[in-house]
Amino acid sequence: MTQRGRSVLAIPVPAADPLLARAAELSPAARRGLPAHISLLYPFRPAADLDEATVTALADVLERQPAMEVRFERCHHHDGFVYLRPDPLQPLTGLIAVLRRRWPGVVPYDGRFGEDVGAHLTVAMGASPREAAALVRAVEATLPLSARLTEAWLAVFDGAWQPRGRFRFRAPAR
Repeated sequence: MTQRGRSVLAIPVPAADPLLARAAELSPAARRGLPAHISLLYPFRPAADLDEATVTALADVLERQPAMEVRFERCHHHDGFVYLRPDPLQPLTGLIAVLRRRWPGVVPYDGRFGEDVGAHLTVAMGASPREAAALVRAVEATLPLSARLTEAWLAVFDGAWQPRGRFRFRAPAR
């Protein structure tokens, strides 16, 4: 359960929303509080620390980021965690590294999964082995999926996720 006052910095992936809606019909472990997204930093900073300077610093980093095209080709699972890995991975890995250098005290998932979680789109958490296998089969039937990533969101949890900032990526050079 997400704690009140936590924040997330995430990239929405609207193209995956129908896939996640179908997964949520199959398993309660697939129900999420946010639309389909790739987390950049979670938890980010406590809501009380999201001042104007933080939002300005986020805009400085994120609005320099070119929009990205990614594909999801396979669904993975490990210990009840079902997820999609974007390809190419490097632009997202690079962006996460820039954000981690800017906010070195922010440790993804409070360090529960190590220092480097890797960019991913969560389908389900806490799924039983049977649920995970069923979810992987259902999701893979809808793949591959292409998506254009054009912005990042800052959201705060206060019983439900509330938007706090929206940062548009720049158009890629032609």
